[in-house]
Amino acid sequence: MIYFNGERVQVNKFPNGESFIKSEGLKVKDGVNEIKVKFESDEDITHLIFLKGHLEELRIKCNLVIPYMPYSRMDRTEGIRVFTLKYLCRIINNLGFEAVTIYEPHSEVSTALLDRVQVVNMSKFLTEELLRELNKGEEEIYLVYPDAGAAKRYGKEINYEKILTANKERDFKTGMIKSLEINGDINQSGFKAIIVDDLCSKGGTFMMTASKLKDMGASEIYLAVTHCENTIFEGSLLNSDLVKGIYTTDSILSKEHEKIRVYEI
Repeated sequence: MIYFNGERVQVNKFPNGESFIKSEGLKVKDGVNEIKVKFESDEDITHLIFLKGHLEELRIKCNLVIPYMPYSRMDRTEGIRVFTLKYLCRIINNLGFEAVTIYEPHSEVSTALLDRVQVVNMSKFLTEELLRELNKGEEEIYLVYPDAGAAKRYGKEINYEKILTANKERDFKTGMIKSLEINGDINQSGFKAIIVDDLCSKGGTFMMTASKLKDMGASEIYLAVTHCENTIFEGSLLNSDLVKGIYTTDSILSKEHEKIRVYEI
C-alpha cells in the first residue's frame, strides 16, 4: 500500500492488470511531502515509481518512509541467489527523495546502500517501553538476544546490563535449527525475560529460546520485535503459554490477537 501525506493512495486496475492512479485525489502540502510504503507485494514498488515520477514532473519534493524495508533479508550474493536488496536500493536512490526513513533494517547493508537515509531503532523503543511496564516488582528482568548478531546490534543500542545471548546451530541444507543454548548468568529463578529481535515469521526460533528460558526458571517471557509477519498465526507462538506477550508494530502485521500489542508507524 502507498500513502501520500498520511492518506492511502487509491490504485485502480484496467482489465488486463495495468495500474492507474488518479492524481486529483492527492493532497499536496507546501514544503516537503511524505510518501509511505507499507510493503505487501512487488506491485507497491511499481506504484511508488509511478507516483514519484508524477510528483517529480510537478516539482513536488518528497520524503520516503518505509516501515519495513523490502528484500532486506536478501542482503548479499549467496550461491545463485540474486542480491535483490542492492537493486531495490538503487531504484529508490534514482527516484531522488529528499530523505529516506526506514524502521529497524535487518542489517547495516540497507543503510549502506541507501542515500540520505535515517533509521528508526524501533526494537529499542519497544524493549524500553516493555522494561518500564515490567520493572515494578522484585523480579529481575533479562534481555535475551536470540543470536550473536542481535547481541552485537542491540548491545550497542540498548543500555542494559542483565543480558542473555542464545547460541544456535543451524542445518544450512534444511534451514532448521538443530540446537540452541543460552549463555549468561542468572542470579535467581523467577526472573522475567524479554527476547529482542527485528523480525518474526512463524516464531520457531523464539519458541526454542522461550523453552530454554523456562527451563532456566523464567516466570514470564515477552517478545519485542519490530516486524511481525502474518505467518506468526501459522506457528505455535500464539497458541503456546511460553510467551506471555508480543510487542510489535504494524509495519507488516495486519491481524489481531490478544497476545499482541501493536504500535502504529
